[in-house]
Amino acid sequence: MTDADRRDAGEAPRSERRVHHRVRVVFSEACALLAPLLLEADPSAQASGFAMAHMVRNRFPELSDGEVHVLITAAARLKREQRLHAIIGA
Repeated sequence: MTDADRRDAGEAPRSERRVHHRVRVVFSEACALLAPLLLEADPSAQASGFAMAHMVRNRFPELSDGEVHVLITAAARLKREQRLHAIIGA
């Protein structure tokens, strides 16, 4: 049910729970940037979180440290769940 449907039914619209709107805007592009590091077959050759954060900050300087952390954490989770390929189109 959409917010418009809720208003028509006399219900209050739901508030937006998501707070990292800038992360949502750049998420696909950032996943493509991080994918080569996250998908490295040799775990000992994978980049550190610090290196990934540095790459993301260089590409998206408008993101806060917290937003960079959220983005990297979400991309790593997609990799663990084997869903990163769906985001990057590979």
